[in-house]
Amino acid sequence: MVEQQVKITKGPTLDEAIVQKFKASFRGELIRPGDAGYDEARKIYNGMIDRHPALIARCTGAVDVINSVNFARANKLLVAVRGGGHNVAGNAVCDGGIVIDLSRMKGIRIDPVRRTARAEPGLTWAEFDRETQAFGLALQAEYSPRRA
Repeated sequence: MVEQQVKITKGPTLDEAIVQKFKASFRGELIRPGDAGYDEARKIYNGMIDRHPALIARCTGAVDVINSVNFARANKLLVAVRGGGHNVAGNAVCDGGIVIDLSRMKGIRIDPVRRTARAEPGLTWAEFDRETQAFGLALQAEYSPRRA
């Protein structure tokens, strides 16, 4: 008896040639349905959200983000953006589109003289606080409602 392994995937897929062309200009990691780690990569903090993107683009820098947005536009894909990963509403993942995952972009520069920080979008508040506290700084919580 010959056993055959069949990989069962749920969710949409993109044409291989299109993804390979995108991959050539992408420094980060591209994850598709059926890839090892896909199910883990599509999860967000709110376990009630169960969406299946066609592609997850784990960006390593601004060029990856730009290329991901351009890829989504050219292929008419729905876009979801994930920062640190704690989006309770579920907007950080989508069905059938592309997740632009910024969670690996964790750079931060502190200017203790000016008392400012420049942070990349993948940082969580805990990571941000840890870095600023090393300089004796703390985040100021402030509420500023939007006005029309």
